Amino acid sequence: MSIDIKQRLIPDGRANKPNLAMKPMYLTVHNTDNTDAGATAEAHSRYLLNGSGGAKKSWHYTVDDKSVYQHLRDNEQGWHAGDGTGPGNALSIGVEVCMYVGIDEQAAWRNAAELLAILSCKHGIALERIMPHKHWSGKACPSRLLPHWQQFMDIVVQAKEAMSGDTSDTKPPSPNPTTEQQLRAERVKVIWEGAPEGSSQGYLIDNKVYIPVRDVAERRGMSVQWEAVKRQVVVRENSK
Repeated sequence: MSIDIKQRLIPDGRANKPNLAMKPMYLTVHNTDNTDAGATAEAHSRYLLNGSGGAKKSWHYTVDDKSVYQHLRDNEQGWHAGDGTGPGNALSIGVEVCMYVGIDEQAAWRNAAELLAILSCKHGIALERIMPHKHWSGKACPSRLLPHWQQFMDIVVQAKEAMSGDTSDTKPPSPNPTTEQQLRAERVKVIWEGAPEGSSQGYLIDNKVYIPVRDVAERRGMSVQWEAVKRQVVVRENSK
């Protein structure tokens, strides 16, 4: 593989990232929707390091025709999917593809496809779990890639085949009803019998229900602390 990933990680504790741990289960693809001539991957890395203009915005990688920049660790959440505390933000790595005036768009797509292939192999994420941003929030994003999504996924397939030589997981995803049902992160109500506040929100993914650890801990009278240096969550019994 030929891409060189440059790390410019947003420091821990910054207000433009959630500062929460994550086990990635999906890869989410965006377009930057920034057509300014200087809106390169490097420029977006500076934007994030400078606080995202005061907004709660952060994602993991930005790709253009010449470079790839990483902004968040793969095992921490970002704010990029537009679904709040839902699985797009809580369970997916966000990849932004640049679209500035003068970019070699095909080269940018190839770089993005190569990055997605690397992340797919690294984290054991099946190609069927590579999602457009639209999947999570309904937004027409990635705006440039959506009309050519199958063509783009074919490039991802080729990149993964070239990297691993294994074609067992490189069939282009087919939208059959069973697969769509498995991939959908459905909001479900979790009932806490006997609790003053009797329910909270969870997500059904692959027939498993996921719920924020803070919800579980606080309902059991426990506290939750995020330790940024060790990249871990500590759940403690509250002292009586």
